[in-house]
Amino acid sequence: MVRNPNLSRSQAAKAEGVSVRSIQQYLPSGFKKVAGRWRAHKFDSFREIMYVPDARGNPAPVHTKNSKQRVQVSAFLRDLGRCYRGDKSTLAAWHGKSIAGVPLVTASRTLKSIEAQLSDFAIYSTFNGGSE
Repeated sequence: MVRNPNLSRSQAAKAEGVSVRSIQQYLPSGFKKVAGRWRAHKFDSFREIMYVPDARGNPAPVHTKNSKQRVQVSAFLRDLGRCYRGDKSTLAAWHGKSIAGVPLVTASRTLKSIEAQLSDFAIYSTFNGGSE
C-alpha cells in the first residue's frame, strides 16, 4: 500500500484481504482524498520500535516515526550483514550517521569487538522486542 500511492482505498483493502471499514478504523491517517478519490500516502506516519546494535553489541531501540526511517534501519542492518560477510565498504555510507537520534555503529574496531554479541542479534530481536 505504501509502495503504491496510486492504489485506492478499496483496491488496497482487496489486496490485503480486509474490508474498507477495517482500513477506515485502523488506518485513518494512511489515506488522503485526491480529486474526490481516496489514495494511499507515499509514506506512513505510524510509529514502530526497531533495534540496531549499540557499541556493546546490545539491541538499541530506534523509535521510528515513519516508513522512511524503518527502511533506513532495514538498509543499515542489511549492510551490516554484508560487512560481516566480507564487503567492508558497505558501511562507509553510514559512518557518523544516526536514525531517529540513535547513532549507528560503523567503526571496524568496535564491530570486531562486538562480533560475538552480534551472533545473538538477529531479525527476531526486532519482532520480539529486543534480546531475551
